[in-house]
Amino acid sequence: MSSKLTITTVAALLLCGFAHANATSLPVPDGNHAVGVVRAEFVDDSRKLDAADPASGPRRIPAVVWYPAKGKPSKEAAAYLPEEIAATTLPALARNFGYAAEDVAPVGTARVQVRAGAPEARSRSGFPVVVFSHGLFLYPEQNTALATHLASHGYIVISIAHPGDSTDVRLQNGRLVPTLLTSEGDDPRFAESFKAIAAGADAASIRKALQVYREATGSTRLGRSLVQWREDTMAVARAITNHAEPQSLHRALAGADRGRLAFAGMSFGGATAATTCKRVDACRAAVNLDGQNFDPDLFDQSVERPLLLLLSDWPRYGLLAGQPRDVDFSPNDLAYERWSGAGADSDVLRVRLQGIRHLGFTDLVALLEGPKRDERVGDIAGDQALTALNDLTLAFLDVHLRDGDASRIASAIKGHPVLQSHVPTRLQEWMRDDAKTD
Repeated sequence: MSSKLTITTVAALLLCGFAHANATSLPVPDGNHAVGVVRAEFVDDSRKLDAADPASGPRRIPAVVWYPAKGKPSKEAAAYLPEEIAATTLPALARNFGYAAEDVAPVGTARVQVRAGAPEARSRSGFPVVVFSHGLFLYPEQNTALATHLASHGYIVISIAHPGDSTDVRLQNGRLVPTLLTSEGDDPRFAESFKAIAAGADAASIRKALQVYREATGSTRLGRSLVQWREDTMAVARAITNHAEPQSLHRALAGADRGRLAFAGMSFGGATAATTCKRVDACRAAVNLDGQNFDPDLFDQSVERPLLLLLSDWPRYGLLAGQPRDVDFSPNDLAYERWSGAGADSDVLRVRLQGIRHLGFTDLVALLEGPKRDERVGDIAGDQALTALNDLTLAFLDVHLRDGDASRIASAIKGHPVLQSHVPTRLQEWMRDDAKTD
C-alpha cells in the first residue's frame, strides 16, 4: 500500500468515526472586521525544497492567510481544517505526538467564524502584516484563534508551513512532504552544552557552555532547521515587501501596509520569529510563544526590536531537560538582552502564563479533551488561556505597529490574573556579583 493511500485511509477513518461528534468551536473573533481566509504557496527559487535532495525542486512554503474582510462578522462557522487539509494534518499530528486518533478528533470537528475568499476590507492607514510560524512538527493552522482575533482587529496574518519540520503537508503540485522525525549525525556536544545552559547554575558555567554550543549547533538538526526556518520567513517577508506574493494573495494583501511587519510564532516558530525580525528592516516587533532561543547570536545580545515573550508555567510543570523550576530563572533570560542590562529594556516583555504547558500555546488548549488533557496542555481552561494570549498579543502589536497607548499592555496583563510578569532576577544577581569582582 502506498504511503499516500495509507495517510488518506487513516484520515478518512478518523474523520468518519467522529462525523457525529459535537463540533468544537473556538472563541469568536471580537473585532470590528469580519475575517476572510485564503490559502497560497510561496516559492523561493534560490533554495531546494529538501536541501539534501538536489532534485527536489524549489523551496515551496504553503501558507494560510487570515485577513480583515468586508461586511459584518460572520455568524456561520466554517471548518477549522478543510477536509483535504485534515486528511494529511490529523494523522500526522497524532503520529508526531503519540496521540490516539480519538485524541485529535476534536481538531477535525472544530469550527471557526471565517469566510473563505471573502471580499477584503480596506483601511486608509493600511493593515499591518504578521508572519507566523508553527511549532516543530505542528501545523500552520495551530493558532487560528489568535490569527482570527488579530484579523478581526485589522491585521493580516500569514501563517506558513515549514515542510519537513511541520506535520505532513501536501503541496499545490500534489507532492506530499512528510514530517522528518529522525535526525542522524548530530554533534553530541550540542545536547551537553544546551543542558548546561538550561540548568542555570552560574554565569561562568553558562559562558563556557555557550562557547561549545556556538561551535556545535550548526552540525545539528535544530541548527540546520533554524537557518531554514529563518530563510523561509525572510523569503515570505521579501515577497510581501516587494509586492511579489502569489497571485492568489493579491486581493487579501491589497490593503496591507507592507512597511509594518511583525513576526510571531510558537515554540521553534517563536524562536524563529525573534531571530528573523532582527534581520528584516520592515519588522517592527516580534512575538515568541514559549520558544526557547537557539540562535547563538542572540545570547547576551539585544534583539533590537520590541519582543513579547510569553512563557509556559515552568515552575509548575517544567519544560526543558535540566531546567530548574525556580521562578527566578528561565533559560530564555539569557537571550534577547545584554546580560549586563537584564530586565532593563522595557521593549522586551517577559510574561509567564500560569497553569499552561508548552503545547497549551496552541488551539489544542481548547480542542484537546479527555483524561490526558492536563498532562498535554495544562489545567488552565481553554477559553481563559486563549483570551489571555489574544488580548496581550493584540495590545503589544497595537503599541508597536500602530503607535498605540503603551498603557494598554499593562492593562492587558492586569486584566488576566493568569499573566505574571517575569523578571530575570537570577541573571541580575550574577551580573551584580560580576561587577563586584571587577
